[in-house]
Amino acid sequence: MALLYPWATKEYLLWEMSIGQIVMYHNIGIELKYPKSKSDAPKTLRDQGYEAAAAAREELQQMRELTGKGKQAYRDKYGDV
Repeated sequence: MALLYPWATKEYLLWEMSIGQIVMYHNIGIELKYPKSKSDAPKTLRDQGYEAAAAAREELQQMRELTGKGKQAYRDKYGDV
């Protein structure tokens, strides 16, 4: 915490601040040190919503079925686990 705020020594945090204040200052400091990206485009499927995740899952299942091997390829390569 002292890397973000020079006044935030261990003793000051222990004796002068509540846990809520510590968490608040930590979250604000992290946001200032690592700002969010400026683009509004979602970067992960989690950010895109359920429909995009379901479509990606369906695409992966179709790719696995097209190969015709499924789990058998992993069993052949690594053996029964």
